[in-house]
This record gives sequence, C-alpha cells and structure tokens, in this order.
Amino acid sequence: MPIDSASVLQVQPYEQNGLSFILPPGEVTLTATFDGKDYPIAGRHIAQGTTLSARRLDQRTLEVTNKINGKITKTERIELSHDLKTLTRTMHPVGPHDPNIFVFDGSRNPLCAAAYSRGRHSLATILLANR
Repeated sequence: MPIDSASVLQVQPYEQNGLSFILPPGEVTLTATFDGKDYPIAGRHIAQGTTLSARRLDQRTLEVTNKINGKITKTERIELSHDLKTLTRTMHPVGPHDPNIFVFDGSRNPLCAAAYSRGRHSLATILLANR
C-alpha cells in the first residue's frame, strides 16, 4: 500500500472485555473478547470457518490469531504507544513471509487519528479500560 494512501480501522468496545475491529467500515468485522477463544469473522469475501482469538499481552498490547477451519493462517500484534498516539499493527502470515506492518499515527495525521478514534471511544480508552 502506498504511504500516502489512507486505511481506516474502526474500533469499538465489545461486551465487557473485548473489541470490534471494522475494516473498511462495513466490509469486515472482527469481534472478540480477550479470552483466547475462537470467534467467527463476518464480512464479504471471508472464507467459511474463519475465526479469530484474542488475548491481552499487557496494558497496551493485544495478540490476535486468525484461523480457517481450526488451522492458523496468521498472528497479529496490535500495540498502542506509551503516549497513546500511535497504533502499530504487525501481521505475521504463516510460512516464510515477512510481516506486514501498519502504523496509525494520530499525532501527525488527523486521518490516522480517526482510524482509531471513533465516536466517544478511542482505542486508547478501550485498551486501557478493558484490562
């Protein structure tokens, strides 16, 4: 993806201890609580049997595992910076591939800030509140 392109990641609280990630709005919804259990992924062009599980590694870091029919397809780490202004999403596909790294920098680009700040909840608020 070119550096000057925008990618919107909508984040919302889900139940007592979870998050919903919506990419691009309305296309794919990833919803899970931080209990390590598999949850189905909904959206266009999503293979049947696709799930994700999530767990909290620390106050600002989540680990997400994607599977199709029980087989791991990728792992992902979502980290919020100490100043709560930068979100880094590092995706590791299974196999000998380099990771895909996406950085949402809210301090430099209002579009990126909007990527993890929607409505009355920011990702920082959600991650810190759901520990």
